[in-house]
Amino acid sequence: MKIIIGAVLLVALIITGFYLWKTSRKNHRMAPSVSKMLWAGFSMVFFYEVALVAEIAKLVLFAYCAYYISVTWLLFFLLYFSLEYTGNFLEDIVRKDFMLVLLFIDSAALLWNFLSQKMFGIKVEIVFGSAIIYKPDLKDLFFVHYAFLLLIAVLCMIGLLQRFFTAPSFYRMKYFMIASIFICMMVLNFKAFDTSLDYSVLGYVVEVICIYYCAFVYTPQRLLPKTLTKVTGNMSVGILALDLEGRKIYSNRIVEEYLNPFDPLQDDMSRDLEKWCREQSKKHTDETIFEETFYKGIEPRFFKIQLQRVEDNKKQLQGCYFIIQDRTEEKNELKKKQHLATHDRLTDLYIKEHFYEQAEKYIKSHLDEELYIVCTDIKDFKMVNDFFGSRMGDAVLQNYADKIRKNKDKLITYGRLGNDNFAILMKKEDFKETYFDLTTQEAFAGSTYSEVAFQIITYAGVYQVVERDLMVSVMCGRARMALNTIKGSRTCKVAYYDNILRDNILYEQELSKDLEEAIAKEQLQMYLQPQAVADETIIGAEALIRWEHPERGTLGPDVFIPIFERNGLITEVDKYMWEAACKQLRKWKDEGKKELYISVNISPKDFYFVDVYQTFVGLLEKYQIDPKRLKLEITESAVMMDFERQRELINKLRNLGFIVEMDDFGSAYSSLNMLKDIDVDVLKLDMAFLRQTQNTERGQAILQMVIGLSKCLGIPVISEGVETVEQLQFLAGLGCDMFQGYYLGRPMDVKQFESKYL
Repeated sequence: MKIIIGAVLLVALIITGFYLWKTSRKNHRMAPSVSKMLWAGFSMVFFYEVALVAEIAKLVLFAYCAYYISVTWLLFFLLYFSLEYTGNFLEDIVRKDFMLVLLFIDSAALLWNFLSQKMFGIKVEIVFGSAIIYKPDLKDLFFVHYAFLLLIAVLCMIGLLQRFFTAPSFYRMKYFMIASIFICMMVLNFKAFDTSLDYSVLGYVVEVICIYYCAFVYTPQRLLPKTLTKVTGNMSVGILALDLEGRKIYSNRIVEEYLNPFDPLQDDMSRDLEKWCREQSKKHTDETIFEETFYKGIEPRFFKIQLQRVEDNKKQLQGCYFIIQDRTEEKNELKKKQHLATHDRLTDLYIKEHFYEQAEKYIKSHLDEELYIVCTDIKDFKMVNDFFGSRMGDAVLQNYADKIRKNKDKLITYGRLGNDNFAILMKKEDFKETYFDLTTQEAFAGSTYSEVAFQIITYAGVYQVVERDLMVSVMCGRARMALNTIKGSRTCKVAYYDNILRDNILYEQELSKDLEEAIAKEQLQMYLQPQAVADETIIGAEALIRWEHPERGTLGPDVFIPIFERNGLITEVDKYMWEAACKQLRKWKDEGKKELYISVNISPKDFYFVDVYQTFVGLLEKYQIDPKRLKLEITESAVMMDFERQRELINKLRNLGFIVEMDDFGSAYSSLNMLKDIDVDVLKLDMAFLRQTQNTERGQAILQMVIGLSKCLGIPVISEGVETVEQLQFLAGLGCDMFQGYYLGRPMDVKQFESKYL
């Protein structure tokens, strides 16, 4: 029987040594603490077995001393393992250095017992009928050691039980196992006082192995699935795991939402996500990444799906899992960025570069189609911003973009080239001029300005795509060339590019290029056309312009003035003429000829591109002339374009002493309300108005009414276009004050005028 007990202890020793070896190979923060307990347990079992099987009394006594020392150190290591492992309140109470001092004193006392036998000796006992063993013969001093042992045991027990009641439910089981075995071990140890054998030694071994299991096996194996489930459940990507047969073995919260039977996620073949993944797992043997589109109802959702294979240590396939990432928001954001990169932010039409690119692709891939490039803009759009503000200007552009989009079924592609310039590519057969005619009501739709007097006029230039190797930008340039030929017109709104137009445009460009040199070299000449009263006495003249071009000869204003009015260079011409008139008046002043005046024209564009008031103030200061000798002719249409602003400017000029004439009265609005609110010094009747009413009773009545009205308002009237003495007498009879026309004199250079009239 003694041999059997020795064999059992040997097995326990082998088991303890095996776990000691496994622990030494682990890279874990608790491995050192568990190793110390296993070493103490190994020593305890070893020395207890020596004590049982040895036949020499001294050896048995030494083995028991070493056994009790091992038990004490085992409990000490168990105590500090529990403090480190559970982190309970005893950690701040139990001082390790103090306990070590007591432990070394106790160990020294037990070693001293080998010599003195003051704590225990040994005695012979017969067990199991005939087996002779040596058993400790305990003395009173031994129980001091035992009390220290119980203190350590109680502290261990308190720590384990406190952690058992306060730990989360998952951890309670391991604390319960350790505490239960520890209680059984202490009971067995206490029972050893009444028995020949100390069975608690096996309890210590079981306790240490239990601690190994809880630290390195139970917690990872049980906690890992829970942790992974929690982690994957909170991930922003879906996880779907399938076994080797394609059956679902795990899916996180995200995937469960995708698989909701009441609102399933399906592809264009009506397969749900699980079925799709199952099919892919059977098709693909390697790790694969998919870019797939699924639908929630009719809403598309974009996914990046990664297939991962799971293999064992022998490279045998165990199953697979899918990482499913919803990239809908990312895709939509990318589309938004791409859209912003190719579309105008204000109108949402293509930007210039993208329009060119799309148009070029279509033109080169549809060689058999007759195509038009159409470029449009809005007449005097800058004035819209000036009058109503940039916000209203933006609204007009957006309304025009909407007008284009309404006809998108007839258009191939379209875009905004910049400012108020738009471009369209379309088939020739689908072209209608009305597609691009924006009315004033459409332009100001949705605003408080829908009933304004400001008239919106849109122009379109059309280029038929013939030379398909040209860049689209050049085609648009040709369409704009056509457009520029009608800018300023109130009747013609569409122009077509052809060779004649090209030649005319080149001619206009050459004249525009020559203007700077013409001004610098004084090629522009001021001509004067006399103005007279009824008895044909000359009282002044209107300043007109001729261009003495070195290559083209003398050019009349009808040749170049319309060109410069369209491209804005008219302001340079007008400023040149104003200064020429002031210079001539100063010359007459110096010569004592102060009775004549010169009348100069102010073009509508001058009001927006020149500071008219400051310019004339500067001319008065420079030439020191009487402002009454410089008459300013302002067209009726220019006044009506910005009524309040022009009225204020006219008042300021009149306050300086200038005589302000309303030019071409009768050719535009002819508003009686304007005569009521605008203070002008002279009304100038349009010669076309005169021709249309000559020798008709109705025309005479209208002329008589206009002249009579001006007399009532105290405004003198001058008629231009008087070509016969009969016209002069007719107008004088109606009460007209002043006259201008070929009858009185054609425009002539200054020398001719001076020699004839001065």
